[in-house]
Amino acid sequence: MCGLTGIIANNPEGLGVGLTKMLKEIEHRGRDATGFAVYEIRDDIQIRVSIRNIDSKPELLKILEKYDQPSATNVTSSGRSYKGVGIFDFYETSLNMPPSEIEALHHEIDSHPDLCVHSLGKKIKVYKDQGTARDLENHHQFNIGPATHGIGHVRLATESLEDINFAHPFISEMYPGLSLVHNGQFTNYFNLRRSLETKGVRFKTNNDSEIAVQYLAFLMKQNGGDLEGAIHQAMEKFDGVFTIIVSTEDQIGIFRDELGMKPVLFFETEDGSVLFGSEEISLAKIATDVNATEMEPGGVKVWNI
Repeated sequence: MCGLTGIIANNPEGLGVGLTKMLKEIEHRGRDATGFAVYEIRDDIQIRVSIRNIDSKPELLKILEKYDQPSATNVTSSGRSYKGVGIFDFYETSLNMPPSEIEALHHEIDSHPDLCVHSLGKKIKVYKDQGTARDLENHHQFNIGPATHGIGHVRLATESLEDINFAHPFISEMYPGLSLVHNGQFTNYFNLRRSLETKGVRFKTNNDSEIAVQYLAFLMKQNGGDLEGAIHQAMEKFDGVFTIIVSTEDQIGIFRDELGMKPVLFFETEDGSVLFGSEEISLAKIATDVNATEMEPGGVKVWNI
């Protein structure tokens, strides 16, 4: 089933806490994995990586040191690693590197079988792991500063229960800062994947949700970052039942297939915040007197931040 949440915050403090509260309200839609992406108000490049085998951590550090330029701190001294809910460890640090090299660094890390980039960029930060929002909160010491917006997901797994690289949000090395959460399934996944692979796009998982973020990233890299244009193009190609919330550093978009079997609602508060979710109960955790609007089947809507 899965469940989606999202916030565009009028108050940048405590956005991560708000997303976690919303995710707790819809954990009945999926308890196998939980995750969220936040977009912080900062300028440094930060990275979060999952490590399947902790013995591979020295190899991760060696890759990072190739890109990290000399500064007062370096990745070996400033980084933090810890054990997650299940079999994975996590590593996070700040990097002194040119933004133009983000895609290359992402590609090199994801080429290692035991490593997977969960977030890498100037604004974005992703936390995801198996279990519920409470498990995520208890095992991950959230290091979240003031943030403008974020999206979240609870997962009912149909495959790869223990591999949290299959959990949401998904990102793409082709378009740093893009993140996506999805409820539903694509019936033409293999055709779309083969089409992108012939164009040089590489996949880290075989989760059908990854096709959505990779397809949008590919289109946005071609069209100069036009999220709404990419969504409309993708709607012509995606086949199945789905609802998607997608975010960049300065936009959030929602869209839904024409059958409209997977719900998504939105509510704009008087103070200028916007809330998104699969169920109104999660929106009501943040705002009072919620009277949410359900996105119409086949609908597309994008907010600028």
